[in-house]
Amino acid sequence: MRLFFQRKAPFSQTEKEVWKAQWKSLVPPENRDVPVTVDGKTVTAFVLRNQFCLMLQDGLLMRESFFPVCDHFRRAGYHVVWLMRCTQDIENGYLKRRKTGPDGSSWRWNKPTTNFGRWSADNRSVTILLQTKELPAGEIAMDLPVLERVVWTDSDDPTQMVPGRTDFSTRTLPATPAELRRYLDGVTLAELRA
Repeated sequence: MRLFFQRKAPFSQTEKEVWKAQWKSLVPPENRDVPVTVDGKTVTAFVLRNQFCLMLQDGLLMRESFFPVCDHFRRAGYHVVWLMRCTQDIENGYLKRRKTGPDGSSWRWNKPTTNFGRWSADNRSVTILLQTKELPAGEIAMDLPVLERVVWTDSDDPTQMVPGRTDFSTRTLPATPAELRRYLDGVTLAELRA
């Protein structure tokens, strides 16, 4: 007797620039790629809308500039929303979902490349969003639940820039591009699904 196994389709992501363009399309052109100058230094926000600065990062690897960039926009009076596409990290097993509930999930990141716990601990005015599912190519799917917001983190050694492991929890609000757009327009998290 022969058994035939179906092969899993190879994982693929949209190109980084296409992916960034999808998220930027949430706002009008005048809110995209906006330079912000503080004390003579200029940093460009991918999206600048109301009191929010949206930064886009492809992957979980934290750039050394994360903290200075967050501080730059905070000094300019903005709340930073840092959106990271981590679909490849999930696919490759670096980031594992441990439990899922109606409002969110718990995760473990073994052998992280940076101390993820410090992102929220050291930056109270930064919202970290993870894109956990791939967006289809083309126009952004407004009602597709692809986002989770980091609400709690714990590393085995919070003093180290690269700990052995990090556990964290996420909430599914905002979960969709439409909810993120409403949030950037000033709707509070409590009002998003009301």
